Amino acid sequence: MALNNNYRRMLQLLEGIKQPVSIPRGSAGFYTDIKRSELGLNFAAKLDGQVHRARMSLTLTADQQVKIIDLVGTQPLIDLENANPLSGQGVSSFLVNTLINTLNNVLPETAVITGRLKAPQSLVLEPLAARRNFWRRFGFDIEGWGEGRERVICELGNLETYAERLLGSELTSGLDLMHQHLID
Repeated sequence: MALNNNYRRMLQLLEGIKQPVSIPRGSAGFYTDIKRSELGLNFAAKLDGQVHRARMSLTLTADQQVKIIDLVGTQPLIDLENANPLSGQGVSSFLVNTLINTLNNVLPETAVITGRLKAPQSLVLEPLAARRNFWRRFGFDIEGWGEGRERVICELGNLETYAERLLGSELTSGLDLMHQHLID
């Protein structure tokens, strides 16, 4: 019950956060949105006159696990012909780091974080090994080695942030949303 209460309180505290994010070219920002028990961590960047977005969404399941529902917007292609400028630029790492930093302030280290890996857009552009390695570097275990049927899972206390350059900026380990208002 305490996990549920902490998660719900976190949602109340994170409602409507908007934060500029420094990048070398263009402008970027981070914002949250909440729909029922689903938390959306959103990153948007205006690059060369176009806005590109990435999003990670999560919820608390009935069995008291934090489930990553989706991580979208950083796939290699926007459509069949156009490369995604957010792909390979540290945006996914920024979102996962922000998730870890934020949850560490609210939930016990024994809280289980889990999610399913969806089938990649293209096995050539998104090799399964690269996707697995991405999640492993934060400390997640990968279960179920079938194509598109893999699950990431880890206790919160075993997760670590992984500093990476966000769109060419200095190394960053994401945001700590629970304390961001004290930093600015």
